[in-house]
Amino acid sequence: MLFFGRKPASIDVEGDVAGFSDEDELYRYIGGIFETALADPELEPKLRATGLVLRQQCTEPDSALIIDLAGGKVWRGSDPGAPDATSTMTMSTETANAYWQGKVNLTFAMAKGKVKVDGTITKLLQLAPLSKRLFPVYVARLQADGRDDLVVA
Repeated sequence: MLFFGRKPASIDVEGDVAGFSDEDELYRYIGGIFETALADPELEPKLRATGLVLRQQCTEPDSALIIDLAGGKVWRGSDPGAPDATSTMTMSTETANAYWQGKVNLTFAMAKGKVKVDGTITKLLQLAPLSKRLFPVYVARLQADGRDDLVVA
């Protein structure tokens, strides 16, 4: 594969990007963009229509979210009563942070073993085009909190 100019960040994210310190940060930032999206009158019906219950499983440190799009709620992975996921995306918190900024190509990351996907992949693929609308919301939230250490250049 030929690359012109700078190599895409999706090829080797680890080491260049900061991750979260704990599950509370994962919930605040990644969970927060979904809570914002589920409150958006244009996005909410599209997100619910996917019927997806996504587990965002992270390493470094171990943490998780359950994003229940059908039910319109985001849970910490450690919350009792969280629904069972229909799909799971597993990656480091560094990769998750870069992914939700639009800096990780999912196909490349899966091929390199940086992202593992289990479960109902067709529903996850329905989320992909909607996810792109969440990227700027995510970056704006990081910047508003003064978390420039998490913003990928």
